[in-house]
Amino acid sequence: MNPSSADLLYMIQMWLDTRKLSQLGRMLRLPLRKVGNNYLVHSALAELFQDQAPKPFCVEDKHRQINEYDDQNGRQIRTLCYSDLDSESLQKLAQGFASPTVYEIVDWDRIASKPMPDEYPDGMKLGFELRACPVIRKASDGPKWKEGQEVDAFLSRVWEVDDPDIDVDREETYVKWLKRQFENRGGAKLIEANMKRFSLERMSRRNHSPDRKVKMIKRPDVTLTGKLEVIDNDAFKQLLNKGIGRHKSFGYGMLKIRRA
Repeated sequence: MNPSSADLLYMIQMWLDTRKLSQLGRMLRLPLRKVGNNYLVHSALAELFQDQAPKPFCVEDKHRQINEYDDQNGRQIRTLCYSDLDSESLQKLAQGFASPTVYEIVDWDRIASKPMPDEYPDGMKLGFELRACPVIRKASDGPKWKEGQEVDAFLSRVWEVDDPDIDVDREETYVKWLKRQFENRGGAKLIEANMKRFSLERMSRRNHSPDRKVKMIKRPDVTLTGKLEVIDNDAFKQLLNKGIGRHKSFGYGMLKIRRA
């Protein structure tokens, strides 16, 4: 039986104008020298599509920093995302509700979408790439942390070991974090993985005060690649749809798959 359009998941590719993203940042009174690309794209998607904004998403040109002096016409960054809506439906949504300034951020002539497969047979092996923010929330107070505190998974492990003579391997720690994500979410099991890239990135979050000030925090930004095996079709599709880990609305957690 063919899936209905409501059941489909689409991969969307869109190109966003950096000059207009910078303009949006100024409109929202964001400190552009501190705010990263992920937050600007997050803000643009929210303004374009409101509560139907695609997530998870991934900014492909993540090393190009947009700033207040970015006034070059024609510069664009590529963003991939998963969405329940195809590119035509997303454009109609933006046409109906986004402001003209925000609408023009997207190069609508270049937007593209494809339906993702409806079936992933059990035992199917796939390659993957994931840009993730591997953090955990501490369940209770400890000597160096508080209950509920969000902590880098690597730093958490270092604190738990609490022995300078024991070398805690960062890559191994993040791979174990990913393995637990698969085990907890279901749908796939991890066959192998390695850390392709790591950095500590500044993340921008608005607080809940009346003036909605932007708070800067540092979190691990890790790209993991490897191979997985599908063990449940429906759960795996949910894994793609919902993403992996924390901060999925801010450019993390999109599981990009390919043939093994």
